[in-house]
Amino acid sequence: MKYTFILVATPGAEPAYGSDEWKNYAAEYGAWNEQAAKAGIHRGGEPVQPPERATTVRKEGDEVKLHDGPFAETKEVILGWYLVEVDNLDEAIKWASKMPLVDNGFGAIEIRPSVDFSQG
Repeated sequence: MKYTFILVATPGAEPAYGSDEWKNYAAEYGAWNEQAAKAGIHRGGEPVQPPERATTVRKEGDEVKLHDGPFAETKEVILGWYLVEVDNLDEAIKWASKMPLVDNGFGAIEIRPSVDFSQG
């Protein structure tokens, strides 16, 4: 079954980009990525730009409206996503709990099962 890991954190919770702490953190992600690839579960993923770079599209009546910024008011923001394919939710939780974001206490991972339209 495929699951999407949505990485969320409060802005500034992670180490500052380019700092020695960030370089170590990035190396931890490299190790996680390598382990997930070796296990054959990694299907894709990437970081996303911060919420101030977001555009939200809504339709009100017949009119399409664009809004700058994220889709909802929240203290935590989406940092990126991973798509993994594992046997069940328990295995997805095991892999998510090993991610540096969670392991270092910087944020959380929301796990969502993918929709399989081929299953009728």
